Parts: sequence; C-alpha cells; structure tokens
Amino acid sequence: MSKEHKYFNTKLAKVRIKSEHCIGLLKARFQCVQELRRVITSKHDLAVLLQMIMCACILHNLLIDHAIPEDWLEAYSETDDDEELAQHDNERANRHDQVLSYMMEMR
Repeated sequence: MSKEHKYFNTKLAKVRIKSEHCIGLLKARFQCVQELRRVITSKHDLAVLLQMIMCACILHNLLIDHAIPEDWLEAYSETDDDEELAQHDNERANRHDQVLSYMMEMR
C-alpha cells in the first residue's frame, strides 16, 4: 500500500472512531436512539429519523454541563426493573440468534 493510502486510512480510521464514540454517547444517554429501528422507504422517513437524532444531539449538548435533577428521575420498583431487564435480555438474545442464522445462511 502506498504512503498516501496509509495516511488516508489512518485519518479515516480516526474519524470513524470519533463518530462511533459520539453514537455510543447518544445511545448511552437516550434509549430511544439505542432501540432505534426504522425502515427508510421515503424521504419523509429519512427526515424523521434525522430529526430524532438531531434532537438527541441537541439535548445531549444541553445536558453536558447540567446534571439531571434527582427529583426528575422516576422511581421504579425493583421487581418491575428485574422483569423488564429480563424481557429485554430475552429480546436481545432472540435478535442475536436471528442475525446469526441469517449470516450463516448468507455464507
């Protein structure tokens, strides 16, 4: 590989890493972005998706210097949390299995 290609690949990798970190921060803070699954079939669908992500970015930037007050957070009972977490774990495991079987079929 030429020197120019190596330089370009290094710069591109750094940008990709930064963008992945930004996406990770948004997903960590906003569950609606983490669970975002939307089929884009039109320009309107794309516009809605971009608008949701832009809103998450703006809210994230506003919250960087301002912590969320404790009294704003909802109180959940532990049993509800445990049941909800178990349900999400099952759904993720099912999606994981579906993706794995799909990839194995594509092989």
